[in-house]
Amino acid sequence: MKHLSLVALAALVVVAPLAGCAREDASPQSIRVLAAASLVDVLKPMVAAYRQANPGAKVQVDTGASSALVQKLRSGAKADVLITADEATMSKAVAGGVARDPRVVATNRLVIVVPKGNPGKVTDVRFFTVAGNRSVVCAREVPCGAAAEKAIAAVGGTLHPISRATDVRAALGSVTSGEADAALVYATDAASAGDRVETIAIPEAPINRYPASALTDAGRGFVDLLAGPNGQRIFREAGFGLP
Repeated sequence: MKHLSLVALAALVVVAPLAGCAREDASPQSIRVLAAASLVDVLKPMVAAYRQANPGAKVQVDTGASSALVQKLRSGAKADVLITADEATMSKAVAGGVARDPRVVATNRLVIVVPKGNPGKVTDVRFFTVAGNRSVVCAREVPCGAAAEKAIAAVGGTLHPISRATDVRAALGSVTSGEADAALVYATDAASAGDRVETIAIPEAPINRYPASALTDAGRGFVDLLAGPNGQRIFREAGFGLP
């Protein structure tokens, strides 16, 4: 009997490490999330909810322009979850073999943000078509930039910004810092700035859909949270639309 106990113990020692390895470079309790810059605020309560459901879990969140995140993956960066601010960018990630089976978890749309008091007297998106007006939009290759192009095309205009921001948070910062009289950002980003800005709706703005992809088995639980009832409540409370 004593011999059998030692054998059983040895088996446990061998099996336990294998049971904790869902990917080669990290345990299921340690995940890395690459997310669009417009998700920086909502991911804080989302990560808290994930940790509550998974005691001891460690979550690293890196945010930035969706296109830049996909490029990181193509360059060999390791991550467990990718969330982009539009489906076109995620489709490129899937086609490039760095993402799989995306699920739309939230929606958003562009608005105009101006400094308190609206010193530029902005009334609609046509402000962004006038050369010399102090307007800022996102770079063409990122989702907020592509959405800006569509919003302006809908009124038959052409963008003439004084600069193009690397991501939506940089565009918002151009207004809160006083560098621009107007910027095109997502509604949730405008809300995050509070009373530092005023918001003008854009009827012509397209709706951006946010897909999430579990890049590893370890990332599936986080994507399930985003798409599940608790995650959808968190998105809604942060001002995002639901799929």
